Amino acid sequence: MVYLWLRAETKAMEHRAALTPSTCKTLLDRGFKITVERSRERIFDDEEYAKVGCHMVPIGEWRKAPQEAYIVGLKELPEGETDPLHHTHIFFAHCFKNQGGWTEILSRFDEGQGTILDLEFLNDDQGRRVAAFGYHAGFAGAAIGVDDWCHQKLNPGQVLPPYKPFPNEASLISYIKERLDRA
Repeated sequence: MVYLWLRAETKAMEHRAALTPSTCKTLLDRGFKITVERSRERIFDDEEYAKVGCHMVPIGEWRKAPQEAYIVGLKELPEGETDPLHHTHIFFAHCFKNQGGWTEILSRFDEGQGTILDLEFLNDDQGRRVAAFGYHAGFAGAAIGVDDWCHQKLNPGQVLPPYKPFPNEASLISYIKERLDRA
């Protein structure tokens, strides 16, 4: 049985999840075991994971997970930690192209004899990246581009302020339509 442990993301403004509740349901139905760390930041409510049968635990419990659990996430591990890493982690490690902090993270895995399965280098049989920017990344980028144009029309010379996450696609579309009407 494959055991996946979805850790809570700790990077500021990160609301995405490596596993959706519906994906978890499919995997559970196929015999996987899945533990999910609770998160107030994740786009999906904890109850959605619990409802499909995931075991729920507090944030940060991945450090105490059974050795056979694959620790699944999207972004880097919490900053400032130095403990050796013992598990197999599946995430965007951002350390194999000499990005900032790469020596520290690789040292932690080396010291703990853990393994990194870096999503950036996960390819299919044709050599194409499996975890690449998809439709929604382009959708969000296009929306921000349109909003920036609207902002320039409505507020000449002012910088577009930082975004707060939208709860869903419909609210983003509604916001952009309103901005276009005003511009």
